[in-house]
Amino acid sequence: MSRYCLVWLVLATPLTWAQEPQPDLPPLTLPDAAGRVLEQNPRLMAGQFSREAANAATDAAGFKPQWSVELAAENFLGTGTLSGFDGSETTLRLSRIFQPSDILSGRISVAGARSATIDNALESERLDLMALLARRFVEVVYQQELLALAGQAVETWQRATELALERERAGAAPAVHRLQTEIRTARAGLMQEDAEHELDAARMLLAATWGDANDDFGPASASICAVSPLPPFERLSDQIDRNPDLLRFATDQRLYEAEASLAEARSRPGWSLSAGVRHLALVDEQAFVFSVSVPLGSRSRSEPVVRRSNALRQQSALREKDVRTDSRATLYELYQEARHSITEVEVYDNEILPKAGEILKRIEEGYRLGRFSHLELMNAQAELLAARAARLSACANHHSFLIDIERLTGGGAVWLTTEGGIAP
Repeated sequence: MSRYCLVWLVLATPLTWAQEPQPDLPPLTLPDAAGRVLEQNPRLMAGQFSREAANAATDAAGFKPQWSVELAAENFLGTGTLSGFDGSETTLRLSRIFQPSDILSGRISVAGARSATIDNALESERLDLMALLARRFVEVVYQQELLALAGQAVETWQRATELALERERAGAAPAVHRLQTEIRTARAGLMQEDAEHELDAARMLLAATWGDANDDFGPASASICAVSPLPPFERLSDQIDRNPDLLRFATDQRLYEAEASLAEARSRPGWSLSAGVRHLALVDEQAFVFSVSVPLGSRSRSEPVVRRSNALRQQSALREKDVRTDSRATLYELYQEARHSITEVEVYDNEILPKAGEILKRIEEGYRLGRFSHLELMNAQAELLAARAARLSACANHHSFLIDIERLTGGGAVWLTTEGGIAP
């Protein structure tokens, strides 16, 4: 199952949510969600029937032409000497088409190639679904953290309101300062309510990924800001060939080759042979009958099929080259974006957030003593809240880039958050 689970956000660091988790529902990890998708998703379940149908077609292609029995009656129920059955001729014939052996093997090859095409399409659909699951899971975690940040924003502006009220009561600041912070507090409350609605919607979308109409799971559990170092680009680039979108071209080319070979085999026609016994009622005797039937013009009929298959095979080869080049360029772009997101998170963790927190602490202390203005206090608080939100966005973007890289490399690079990180 691990091959199909593109991205694993492993539970490592417990997170604090603004919502109260439901006590009867345990936290949901991405591996748990992936297991639900693999077991319950209707699209994946329907794919099993496509594979079963393809297997049936392959089995049917392996049957040789069957024998047939023919009973023919002639010259009966006529007039004169042919009245009744006195002059009838009755023939019992056994017949079969004898084809070259490479026609049978060609049919089996075509059926097998078509089955491989279906398998490849199902694999591509499975990876698409797992990528969708990972994106929706990351979105739920992001919305949970965003809701927690909204709660922190409300607390921050409430604290600013209390500071403004202290100075107002001391006669050191006008009431307008308190009113300004109360407005900010009200706006933060609206953002908190909006974050709750966004989280509810994200949870419903996540549940829909495995076919449920209700979000019957606990909080999504992951350390979204525990970013991981990237492997070398060339190692990822070598895994592009695992992408089923590229494997599809190789599968198509094998199918076209098999169709061309089958058409060439059919240019050598099969012989229809029949033999039997005929009873002549007029003389009450039996005689042996034998016939051979050979179709004409088979080579000219197969030639267009061969040309079509060869043309499609060459076209597929060129398209494969184009898609591989484009995929590598896209992978490089995603790789650079992922590297930049790591740098962003590190800068926020090591420089911006510590300094913004220290600035706010000093301004709050100085504001009580009248050393800083109310505007400076509000700006410091807004700066800290914006930095926290920007850091969270950078963390979510990092995982989005990794998900796209995972999909582009066919799910061959599983290294998303295997160690605990710092929750925003």
